[in-house]
Amino acid sequence: MADEQIPRKQVELRDDPKIISPPMVVDPLYSCSPVVKVILFIPLVTIDVELNGVIVKSVGVGFPDPNGALISMPSLLVAGQKIRARQRTASATSGWSNLVIVKNFLVDYPAGPPRPVINPAPVFECGCRTGVSNLLVGANAWITANAVEVGKVSGCNDHQGINVSPDYGIHQDVLAQSDLCGDKSPLSALEQSIGFPYPLPLLGFDAVYEGSQQIRITNVANGARVNLKVNGVNQGTSGCWGGSLLWGLGSPLPAMATLEATQTLCSGNPPSPPGTTTVQPCGNLPAPSVYPVQIGDDHIVLINHVWGATVKVYINNVKIGQGSGTVITLTQIIKAGDTILVGQEIGTCKSAMLTVVHPLCVAPPISFNPASLNLFPVGSFEYNQSGAKGSVYYPAQTDGVSTPFNKRLAKIKKVPFVVLAHGNHSESDPSYQGYDYFQVQLARMGFVVVSVDCNSVNGSQSGGGVVNIEARVDLIIQSIKLFQTFNASANHLLSNTIDFSQTGLMGHSRGGDAVVMAPEMIALADVSINAVLALAPTDFRGWAGTNVNPKKFQFMTILPAGDGDVWENNGARFYDRSAPGKFKTQLYIYYANHNYFNRQWVLDEGMGPARMQRFEHEEILSAYGCAFFRNVLQNDNSTFGFLVNRVLPSGCRVDNVHLAFQIKKSFTVDDHEQAGGIATNSMAQPTSQIGLTAKEFPFRQNDPGSFDSSFFGNTNGMVITYEKQNGNFVSPLKPVQNLKDKEIWIRVAEVFAGNIHPDTGFQLGLRDANGTTAFVDSNAVGGILIPYPHPNRVKSMLNTLRFRSTCFEQSSKRFNIMQVTAIVIRCNRPVPHPPLAFDDLQIV
Repeated sequence: MADEQIPRKQVELRDDPKIISPPMVVDPLYSCSPVVKVILFIPLVTIDVELNGVIVKSVGVGFPDPNGALISMPSLLVAGQKIRARQRTASATSGWSNLVIVKNFLVDYPAGPPRPVINPAPVFECGCRTGVSNLLVGANAWITANAVEVGKVSGCNDHQGINVSPDYGIHQDVLAQSDLCGDKSPLSALEQSIGFPYPLPLLGFDAVYEGSQQIRITNVANGARVNLKVNGVNQGTSGCWGGSLLWGLGSPLPAMATLEATQTLCSGNPPSPPGTTTVQPCGNLPAPSVYPVQIGDDHIVLINHVWGATVKVYINNVKIGQGSGTVITLTQIIKAGDTILVGQEIGTCKSAMLTVVHPLCVAPPISFNPASLNLFPVGSFEYNQSGAKGSVYYPAQTDGVSTPFNKRLAKIKKVPFVVLAHGNHSESDPSYQGYDYFQVQLARMGFVVVSVDCNSVNGSQSGGGVVNIEARVDLIIQSIKLFQTFNASANHLLSNTIDFSQTGLMGHSRGGDAVVMAPEMIALADVSINAVLALAPTDFRGWAGTNVNPKKFQFMTILPAGDGDVWENNGARFYDRSAPGKFKTQLYIYYANHNYFNRQWVLDEGMGPARMQRFEHEEILSAYGCAFFRNVLQNDNSTFGFLVNRVLPSGCRVDNVHLAFQIKKSFTVDDHEQAGGIATNSMAQPTSQIGLTAKEFPFRQNDPGSFDSSFFGNTNGMVITYEKQNGNFVSPLKPVQNLKDKEIWIRVAEVFAGNIHPDTGFQLGLRDANGTTAFVDSNAVGGILIPYPHPNRVKSMLNTLRFRSTCFEQSSKRFNIMQVTAIVIRCNRPVPHPPLAFDDLQIV
């Protein structure tokens, strides 16, 4: 949805020049680093760095993009030191940044520094500069070509460009490595330099505006030298690691100036044709685009901004932030009802328009990608013995087939074990190899990951019903038993490396059915199944009339809404009936099909609206699957927020992912399973309804008592219909509840009533002991999931909405969050409105 914008001239802004935002010191900082990394500062300011309360460095910096400023310290950092920074202009000094305490990197990386990544790849013959990522800030990083060092940076950035001398030759073996405190990382994956497929592409420019001192040049070949001219005057030549190049200029650009750029690789080949652009006048400078803002935030995130611009943020027309880069730190917290205005400036030029932002109760921020953790090289081998067949990937000393297990990791601990099982497919295809991308991602994080070949029970051998699922379980168990023997053998490369008490399973289609059944059937010593991921699973026992109740383990299911095979999304049945040890989560993915999660399954069998591309399916499984297994099997708390929609993973189509989730440590107000019917809630308190009709129904297929045929789970819930606006359903609490710092979670969906309503939604209210009710709208917490137009049947699938107590507190000054007596659902949308389905009303 496009940002709302208003002309700057329509508002009177109070712009105190003494108010500028603090920068940010990147956390963590590690001992032995010679530098401190600072980001989010205004271009061309002075940064003061304070160490243990004393300013030890004041230095002028350039631009915050692309990767902040590395500020050299008087001596190497030592664990326990306290670092913070501020920025100064000629007229203002910011407050101090966040405080970072230096620590030993072995706290976060006990097996040594993470494995560098040559990024971007491939590298080309005659390339003069290479990007290396996945580095610890302050480490030393170097590149070798045919085992000879050709470039090094001491005190590097986390994504560092390294100049290469001499330029790469053809077919050289290129590797990167790093160290910190003399502790070396593993070698990067091998890249071999190749010839560029000439001609070199035409360079492009992002839009450039009057007053700019930083420009972005695009379409750069990896390792090329870029030459820039302004109005025909040569500005110099710069090596680039490829993709794009941010170029800082010595003076502001005038309107209508002409920029021209060319690139070269090998001197014997022609340069690219000149790419050109013209500097646009000040009047064309746009307002920045802003990511949704959440009540309680102390910053805003920019989706788009002009390179090198200063961004100013106003609340109720008063400036509360001024900075640059993708995040602007604010000098006060955003509250309910605030009107946020955001503009950008380059020199004396100001954007004619301002972006208007209204804060939401819940707007999960984009965070890191849980699949990006890259610590170790990856070894692999195929196995076929003792009735077990498949492939395994594991953390290794070097990449390759049957390479030794990572020695340093083996000395520290045994690693978790994950087993994957595919579904029914052609026996001629190696379906078990279709998840190799996911196996590699988990292995490089420190998992041993097996994918079981289930072709012996596929195709003509598949049989039918529950018996086939049990046969798949047997194959899973046989593979686990085999790897127990590998682990127990003194001479195997996996000897004494696997922790079977931390075992996870992932199954796809019939394999997803099998991994839900496996914990019930497995009886192997020292094996504990703690995490189960069912991807587009079948449910043969459910079809046979037996409810499946997954229990004790943490459970995730992934349901492709456009599935053309298991189109009923049977994993929703497993989710509804599961009783997890700690939590469960369900991903309902719009525009996803059944097959594209497996690289060996080439057919798009999906139905309904156009599906996402294969790589987009893989990215979603990678991000959320890695978050799941990291949290459960490695006790990594940093990834739990992805599983309950508190943060979103970068690098995947989160706009198509809709989550339902539940944690065991929650207080259930009403799950609609109680014997008393709609008249009482799960707390045995009498409910009331005014101006609407609320009834309880089964939410499942082929149940004569269901409200309609659009539900695909296996639970009971409430459906509300109404013919007059602002009807209420009240669910009392007993005793009176203090909901300070709590959240209200409720699962909800629009029920398909023949068409999609343009403004579906409701309000959730909390009523206090004095009778004051504070309401928050569903649109302020992410909105209701509308029915999915699957050709076989339009689907109503419930997702979980999180209502934060802070939002209720700020919506009404009279409301007392510490004495809540009831939860109210108010149907405030104009009629006619489709029915709304609810379940699992909980206090968390």
